[in-house]
Order: sequence, then structure tokens, then C-alpha cells
Amino acid sequence: MKIVKTQFLGQMKTLLAALLMTIFFSGCYSYKNQILFQGLNDTTYPASMTQAKPVIQLGDQLGIFVYGLDEKTTAYFNLPMSGGQQGGGAMQMLMQPGGQGGGIIGYLVSEEGTIEFPKLGTLKVIGFNQEQLRDSLQVWLQPWVKDPVVNVRLLNFRVTYLTTDRAQTVLIQNNKTNIIQFLGMVSGISWTDRKDNIVVIRQISGERQVFHVDFTTKELFNSPVYYLQPNDIIYVEPNQRKFVESNVQLISLVTSITSTISIFVLFVNSLR
Repeated sequence: MKIVKTQFLGQMKTLLAALLMTIFFSGCYSYKNQILFQGLNDTTYPASMTQAKPVIQLGDQLGIFVYGLDEKTTAYFNLPMSGGQQGGGAMQMLMQPGGQGGGIIGYLVSEEGTIEFPKLGTLKVIGFNQEQLRDSLQVWLQPWVKDPVVNVRLLNFRVTYLTTDRAQTVLIQNNKTNIIQFLGMVSGISWTDRKDNIVVIRQISGERQVFHVDFTTKELFNSPVYYLQPNDIIYVEPNQRKFVESNVQLISLVTSITSTISIFVLFVNSLR
């Protein structure tokens, strides 16, 4: 009986050791995978300034400001309305945190891809980029504004960041924000997250595109998603090390169960 007991305890210890080793090695994450931008040398690289210009989409909020020689005329096009509506109700006051009315006028792009603009009426703006809409408005406003200068800005340039621990949506102020700058806004990537397979989901003109970005190589700087677009979703996967950390309780439970079984076997054998 003593031999059987010894063999059983030995098998349980071997099983526990195998389980712990399996979880441990599955969670190993090499030091090399922690290093960003591998392959960069001390030299000068041509900086790519090319960026796909954001295209106006349904639900976008546009800030449109008109300037000209006659301030009284241009003030009409830039006039905030206390009710938040003008020109058919599509001109809306943006809301600041806390629900207070802001001072910026936003034109909401309708489900038909249009906005209602003073004097010009219904304008089809979907598919334009900001520069194209600006140039068109400067032509269309000439009957009412002498030498008009128009500024068009996308007010709801939002990017969403997802990890296993949190989700965060950030309002981007600079349309030429790259993915590295954005990660600086959200406190970077945790050391327990993968850096070689970051997923960027982008939706343009009704199509959803998926890109995989490797931050451990210098090819990141040539990625088509290096510069962000409105409504981008960035997802960072956990590495296997995080899986180990999240299963510490499981390991403790297995250890406790094994110890309990061992004590129980010893107790039963002692009675015999």
C-alpha cells in the first residue's frame, strides 16, 4: 500500500509540474518582441508625408467658417443660433462636456449625404474631402460674399482604441495624426500586449478594411494606416504572458486541489 501511495503522489506531482510548465512556456514572450522599430539605423530616411485625405461620410460633423472683405455679410454665414438650428435645421451647436452649448457651429451630414447651408440650400457633400468642399464653397458663395475665403474642418475625427483591459475613444484635433502619436495619447502599449500584430479597422465609403501593423519593424512607417483616418478602430491583442498572469488564480487552485488530494490520500492510508 505504501508503494501505491508513493506512486500516486509522484504522479500527482508530475501532473502538476507538467501543467505549470505548459502554462509557463505558453506564456513566454521574448525580449526581442518588446523592441520597437527594429532595423532602423543611424542615418537619414525620407519622411513620407503622403496621407489619404479624409472623405466626408454620413454622420460627419463639419465646421464651416466663411471669411471675406465684408464682415457683416460673412457674419451671417457664421452666426451661432441659440436654438442650434438654421437653414433647415442641419446647423447644430456642438455640445461641450457637461452638456453646455459650445461656440462652434457644426453641419451634420444627413443620411442622404447632404447639409443645409445658408443661401445655398441643400448641398451634396458626401464623397468630398475637406479641400474640395472648401474650394467649391468659395465659388458658390461669390454672389453673396466678395472674395470669400472658406475654412472646412472635420469636427468629429474620432479614433477608438481597444485592448483586453480598456476601451477609449479619442477626439483628434490634428487631421495629420499618425498612429505613434495616437498611442502617446492613450498611454502607449502595455508590455503584456502584442506589438507585432496590432489590428487597424478602417471604414471608407461603406467598405470595412482590416490592416495588421507590426510595431517591432521599421516597415511600420510605410504602412497605409500610419496616418489615421476618422472612425479608425485600433485593437491591441494580449500576448501569452498576459494569459499566464490572468490565470494565476487557476494555478493556485490546481495547487490547492492537488495538495488536498495528497492530504486526503495520506489520511486514508493512515487509517488503514
